Amino acid sequence: MLYLSTSVIICTLDRSKFLPKVMSAVSRWRDSFQELIVVVGPSQDSTDLVLLEYQDIINKIILTDHRNVSVARNLGLKAATGDIIFYLDDDVIPPDNWIDLHLQIYQKYGVSCGCVGGAVVDKTQQNFSLQFARGVNSRLSESRPVLAKAETDSYISNPHWFPAIMGANASYKREALVKIGYFDEFFEYFLEETDVCLRLQDSGYTIHYIDEPVEHYVQPSHNRRDRRHLTCWYSLAKNTTYFALKHGCKTLPLPVFIIRLTLLLIYRCLLRILRLKLTHDLPFDLLLQYIYESILGVYHGWAAGIKLHNVEERVWVSSSDLTLS
Repeated sequence: MLYLSTSVIICTLDRSKFLPKVMSAVSRWRDSFQELIVVVGPSQDSTDLVLLEYQDIINKIILTDHRNVSVARNLGLKAATGDIIFYLDDDVIPPDNWIDLHLQIYQKYGVSCGCVGGAVVDKTQQNFSLQFARGVNSRLSESRPVLAKAETDSYISNPHWFPAIMGANASYKREALVKIGYFDEFFEYFLEETDVCLRLQDSGYTIHYIDEPVEHYVQPSHNRRDRRHLTCWYSLAKNTTYFALKHGCKTLPLPVFIIRLTLLLIYRCLLRILRLKLTHDLPFDLLLQYIYESILGVYHGWAAGIKLHNVEERVWVSSSDLTLS
């Protein structure tokens, strides 16, 4: 059996109240992996004191001034030495056999396996509902997060859909992440792991699932006040637009692409913002602010996506000129 070394990377920001629970859980199964790296964003709380308490089990602490999960993940990845990279969110408690469950899949599928994703249970809900299980995404980022195996297989038989994971329960082959060029740092929050999954698949790697869930204890942050009251509408709109242009605009006729992207943005942003008036009785000026941020996000996402295609077109033209000469 092939030996695979493992690195666990925790990216954390202002979670000093819950982080001790995560670190305590990790300490129980610290012997099951070789390296623990913690990447700390510009925290304003007592995260440093929490990490000081657990310094004996941490190999490296990396500081960053960016509130950008992709930047944090890339910093951890570049510092890691393990064959398999486990990203552990700072509000997630995995089972004690988490590492072994993932490694079994890499052993089973061999060199082609680039990523393993597992189920996620929201422990802040009364019924402990599933947030993710064998989910899929489209090349426009449309999501079907909870599916049975037969449903998943049916979706991915269509080339417009692909197996995806939720970052709360995910591991990756390090060499695969390096090969595709790391996480795209334009995704500061939301869709960063979905983008990686699609690029892994397009590079010839396979993505597989485990059904054992991790426990997600959804915490307030700069991106959300509670589970429904999100404050990251700029990022949601920007990254949705950019992702769709990056991966989906050449797979559909342009009118169909624009219609589907518009409907997705209305559903993902506008309708959810308006719903906050009913669920949280937010003042209209705050709702208008969220709508403005969404529109601004669409603008910046569209500009970045179009620029991405313009760069690709210039590279293609330059290559053609070299070939002709």
